[in-house]
Amino acid sequence: MTEIQLAELSRVLFFPVTMLLYLVAMGLYLYALAFTKVDRAADEPAIAGTRALRLGTLVAAIGLATHLGHIVTRSLAAGGRVPWGTMFEYSSVMGFLVVLAGLVVFQWRMRRPEVVGFLLLGSLLTMGAALLLYAEPGPLQPILNSHWLKIHVFAIMLAATVFTVGFVFNGLHLIRDTAEQRVAERETARLTGSTVGAAYGGPPVVVENDESPLGSDVERADAPADLADGGVRGPADGDDDRAYGAALRATISPWRLAAGTFLGTSVVSWVFIPASPTVEEGVRRFLGINLALVLAALVAWWFVAKLPSAATLDSLAYRTIAFGFPIWTFAVLAGAVWAEQSWGRYWGWDPKETSAFLTWVAYAAYLHARATRGFRGRGAAWLGIGAFAVLMFTYYAVNLVVTGLHSYGGLPG
Repeated sequence: MTEIQLAELSRVLFFPVTMLLYLVAMGLYLYALAFTKVDRAADEPAIAGTRALRLGTLVAAIGLATHLGHIVTRSLAAGGRVPWGTMFEYSSVMGFLVVLAGLVVFQWRMRRPEVVGFLLLGSLLTMGAALLLYAEPGPLQPILNSHWLKIHVFAIMLAATVFTVGFVFNGLHLIRDTAEQRVAERETARLTGSTVGAAYGGPPVVVENDESPLGSDVERADAPADLADGGVRGPADGDDDRAYGAALRATISPWRLAAGTFLGTSVVSWVFIPASPTVEEGVRRFLGINLALVLAALVAWWFVAKLPSAATLDSLAYRTIAFGFPIWTFAVLAGAVWAEQSWGRYWGWDPKETSAFLTWVAYAAYLHARATRGFRGRGAAWLGIGAFAVLMFTYYAVNLVVTGLHSYGGLPG
């Protein structure tokens, strides 16, 4: 096949083939989440919903295969170079790694298939952003023809993938924790004879000792005293989720969530307007990104009540980010070595270097705060989301808007 044919095949494999497969797989995983009750004590899932889970796993695996085919054909179309030399390619590989982590690490290794649907959603959003940055495959500038492109950029990409997974868990934790607090308030009112919150109904609050990276003595500063040793057991652990869904819907209306998400993401996605060839294209990209994120927030709002406890999601976020931080540290150091070879200095406070360092500081602050006894739960989740916002600024704003030594080829390195 010619390079033009390979480029066209690669584009079709990316969209619509892979993105549609991931979309179908996400729907199957969320369906399984809604209709599967897992008894952790018996360690055996109920029959209802397991067929959808198996089918979703199969579709996601096929999507991974077509996604890998896209990456390989893209590399061949570009002359055989590594397939992460532009922002489109970088975002595409990130989406691939997010799904791979969901299937291998969280579903197979950790036996947490209930979170894979949300990771597929995160991957689809990343791939949607990649479509807005699409560029035809071709050779890179001479300065990028270095073995450090394989080392530095891949490490940055791997760490950003891990941080993206951590961001998904932090976001889910905040929404799930909101529902748990309302159910806890209702249960407290019931035990004290008050009628406050009685409209939410539901089963009594059940406390579980969830695994924590800091040990079993989880302390949540924002939780009631009777929940300090664990989290509220959710439907993935065998309980009825109707109380959590009712509490969440009563606390956060979908309209408020949609409006807040649109306004919040507008601060970030405005960078697509000056980075676009025309104002009309910039507006289209701006609205596309924001509406996709609003839809993602509404999907999370509807299904998050069916997830494991907030304590479990908090633990998953912490362990995920703790895994990615050393990779990011190595990537920054490798970038300094590459800078010395290319420009004759290890560090020059170029905008991209400065922003990458600020990202390192943000995640170091998150991990330091988590290591401080008692700082976890909502406060830690917001800190983790703030660190991810710095990462997104490093990736999008610095690459697309700010001019510096790294302003070539859309390279996110």
